[in-house]
Amino acid sequence: MRSGSWFWPDVSDMEGAKDAMRVGMWCAILVAGFTTIFAVLAILGIRLMGSSPLALIDALLFAGVAYGISKYSRVAAIAGFALFLIEKIAALISTGNFLGVGVMGVVILIGFLNGMRGALAYHKLLAEAAPSAAPPAGVPGI
Repeated sequence: MRSGSWFWPDVSDMEGAKDAMRVGMWCAILVAGFTTIFAVLAILGIRLMGSSPLALIDALLFAGVAYGISKYSRVAAIAGFALFLIEKIAALISTGNFLGVGVMGVVILIGFLNGMRGALAYHKLLAEAAPSAAPPAGVPGI
């Protein structure tokens, strides 16, 4: 990461926005990977942390989010953050304590938040740069 920190990257320029989106993408890859492992273990009859075979759908969703973020999609970044937040709220409700969410869950949620910040900033910076990319009017030969 060249701009800011991993915890709160600077998204005021294109490189910083891309760095922040990479954090969100890697968080989605991490969630998809571990969810896949737990779902496959549940299919094999080993249930860890309340996993079920239906978690493969969740893993596919997060794999799609990772792909979308890698293509600079705002929708994917917002969906990844919202989906992970909803899952953590559901975990908090079902367990009844904050420890059910876990420290790693909070760290990954911050990563998704940064991915969302990066995607929104990237498209804002792209829109601001687009008008200046056009050639000036009245220049002969262009």
